[in-house]
Amino acid sequence: MKYISQVVLSLVLSGFLFTGCGSAAKQTGFSGTSEALQHDLDLVRLQDLKTLSGYIEKYREEEGRYPFQGETGLPHYVRIATREQQKYLGQGPPYEHKTSPSKRFVLELQKVLGNIEVPFDLQRVPVNKPNFYIYLITDDAYFLAVHLHNDYSFGTTVSRNYNKVEVTNNEQAVRPGVWLRSELLSHPEYNAALQAQAYKPGYTAQLREKLGGNSAF
Repeated sequence: MKYISQVVLSLVLSGFLFTGCGSAAKQTGFSGTSEALQHDLDLVRLQDLKTLSGYIEKYREEEGRYPFQGETGLPHYVRIATREQQKYLGQGPPYEHKTSPSKRFVLELQKVLGNIEVPFDLQRVPVNKPNFYIYLITDDAYFLAVHLHNDYSFGTTVSRNYNKVEVTNNEQAVRPGVWLRSELLSHPEYNAALQAQAYKPGYTAQLREKLGGNSAF
């Protein structure tokens, strides 16, 4: 695949993809955010990875292609961000590519799958890492990435308090932190993380509702 090496680089170095508020950790040695809150948000991010990748796979079952597959010969990105989060998106990857807005991605999924709720990162302002998810389709390969505060054994560390987990359908792109969906979903430590106890049960569900669900895009 023509762009796979560039894609791997861009997803590893996804600091190209956001304008963050990440100086606190560098200046003080601390994360600059609530550890309990980030624990709870990470649990949601990991569940969102499962949910969103499930939507993407179900879309392919229905349509015979992935969302936006075949629209361009370039890597095609969606940075899944609410209207509020979009001001933190920053520059895209340092090569020719196409981007589509989150709202179009939501509508495309709903056109095929019905009135689903598309999840987004619940952190309104970025600290140390991007506060949005990334969907990428290049040729017939897709990638879906979430950004995490904590270091999980099944993820990869980008920098202090910035970790990532990705799902792809491309076996050639599998590496530490990048998984075929079926393999991640069967990973015992991933499943243990999904079952972990939140510090503040119910808070993240209330926050998502407060932020407006699909109307936030």
